[in-house]
Amino acid sequence: MKWPPHKERAPVSKVLLAVLLTLFISLIFLQGCARREPVSGGPPVSQDPDPSGPEAPSPPLPPEPPQDASPITGEPMVNPGSPVAVAIDNNPDARPQTGLNEADIVYEVQAEGGITRFLAVFHGKSPEVVGPVRSSRPYFALLAKEWGAVFGHCGGDPDLDRYINEWEVVDANEFGLGHLFWRDGSRYMPHNLYTSVENLRKVPSRELASPPKRYEFGAWAEEPETGLQIRYGRSYAVEYRYAGEGYNRYILQGSAEPVLHVDRETEKPVLASNIIVQYASSRVIDDEGRLDIDLEGKGKAAFLLGGVYGEGTWEKQGVSEPTLFLTSGGGRINPAPGQTWVHIVPLDASVELTERP
Repeated sequence: MKWPPHKERAPVSKVLLAVLLTLFISLIFLQGCARREPVSGGPPVSQDPDPSGPEAPSPPLPPEPPQDASPITGEPMVNPGSPVAVAIDNNPDARPQTGLNEADIVYEVQAEGGITRFLAVFHGKSPEVVGPVRSSRPYFALLAKEWGAVFGHCGGDPDLDRYINEWEVVDANEFGLGHLFWRDGSRYMPHNLYTSVENLRKVPSRELASPPKRYEFGAWAEEPETGLQIRYGRSYAVEYRYAGEGYNRYILQGSAEPVLHVDRETEKPVLASNIIVQYASSRVIDDEGRLDIDLEGKGKAAFLLGGVYGEGTWEKQGVSEPTLFLTSGGGRINPAPGQTWVHIVPLDASVELTERP
């Protein structure tokens, strides 16, 4: 009896290769049907079957720390520090100035020859450029003293140093502290000297005290006055015109058209919330026309505060005492939050509200 012929079995390696090939093809097929994930570490693709569904709420942001209000403006302070008062030029060749619109309060007062000069007081803000810085007078040092401020200037009257020492004013004179100032080559001397608030804050060995609050701040009028014109003399006047958020300032020089007062760096107009007029007696003291202005005692005043006009008085009872502005009823004024301009004018200066159109 013959057995059936013997069939040879396929080699194991061929069977294994066939199985692996089948698995490889199946894997490729499955990958082609699956949803792909992004590469290179990108954000994962949402697996939410409803892309229009609600998103998970974002975690709440931490609250910003509250900003202290300036005792001078009533507004939040951006970069407060030692108060600084800077004598700033107002010669036509010095215009437009830089930094005035960041001051808390600005004084405008005659120097000589009918030309005014500014003393800008900075506490809540710290502009990087201020100027042009100019020479000063003793009454500027007196104003710096009452704010407890570093006094920035470039020289001054022969008697200025005596008063600075007597009143113990923190002095920042360019004659001796020249490294805190610089000259702008695009302008001619003496109308090209500049400094910064932070530079002048380096003068005292420690930070000076914040000025005490003098007034409670009030609200703006529902229908603010149109404006106010202040005439120092025949050839120079300033006018404030209501601009929606405050009063823009215009300079009237001689017979020329009024010029909007803007900042040289930003080209933004000066915007005042409060305008104060302080009438003070004065006299010429030398051949160059320098003045002695009496800022101690009492006198007449007028105010345009947040659009409300009124008249009253001012008083200063001593060198170290503040100048207080009082209503006709004897109470302290209530300025609106924002920048204040104080115009120290001769007793015969013309001050008029502008008429509504």
